[in-house]
Amino acid sequence: MINGWINLNKPKGFSSAYCLNIIKNKFKKIKIGHAGTLDPLAEGVLPIALGEATKTVSLIHLQFKSYLFEIQWGSETDTLDLEGKIINQNKIYPKKQEVQNILKKFIGWQMQMPPKFSAVKINGKRSYELARNNLEFDMEERKVLIKNIRLLKHENNKSLFYIKCGTGTYIRSLARDITKFFGGFAHVTRLVRTRYGNFRIKNSNSLEKLIEKESTDNFLKYVLDIHSALIHIPTIKLKDERI
Repeated sequence: MINGWINLNKPKGFSSAYCLNIIKNKFKKIKIGHAGTLDPLAEGVLPIALGEATKTVSLIHLQFKSYLFEIQWGSETDTLDLEGKIINQNKIYPKKQEVQNILKKFIGWQMQMPPKFSAVKINGKRSYELARNNLEFDMEERKVLIKNIRLLKHENNKSLFYIKCGTGTYIRSLARDITKFFGGFAHVTRLVRTRYGNFRIKNSNSLEKLIEKESTDNFLKYVLDIHSALIHIPTIKLKDERI
């Protein structure tokens, strides 16, 4: 039985569930789950839990996540990213300093409206299923925490940001809300999760690397200890006589 975590670097263009199923099909006897779903167009850190580690998935959901994301000014899509169709356009392109000045408004706790094309459940149905069928429904705002956000690059009609945020934060919604301050439109063109708790992209493994191994023994070298995901939880050492 394999117990532990894999730090997967999810490739762009595949759903989190698809990546999980590929690993499941190769190692059919292992119980597998993942923490923190990434959209198909997103890439980066996707923690995969194996065996007994699946029981600890809920314990890492409160960990902070870090992302790099790029937005393109001038047009908004129905999905708020490259995958959707353009629904709004204008020629409002704020200056670099203007964007930097507005970011401080997004630090801390705030209410955020999730995208309609998301995995949020509405009366038992995923909202993206309702949206794809052109059904009318309302989303509810959620309280999210943003610890830090910085503008890394700003040129032509694109901006690159770094963000550290809490669970439940939608980067696509954040991009939409930033552009609202300028009366403009934008959509996310790239999204990379660089960190999730103790899992960092610099230590991640590609999907190809994981599934190309012919034996379970070779696969094991990529499995991290269960406790590697739980270092944020305080520990208490007891002497033998106190147990």
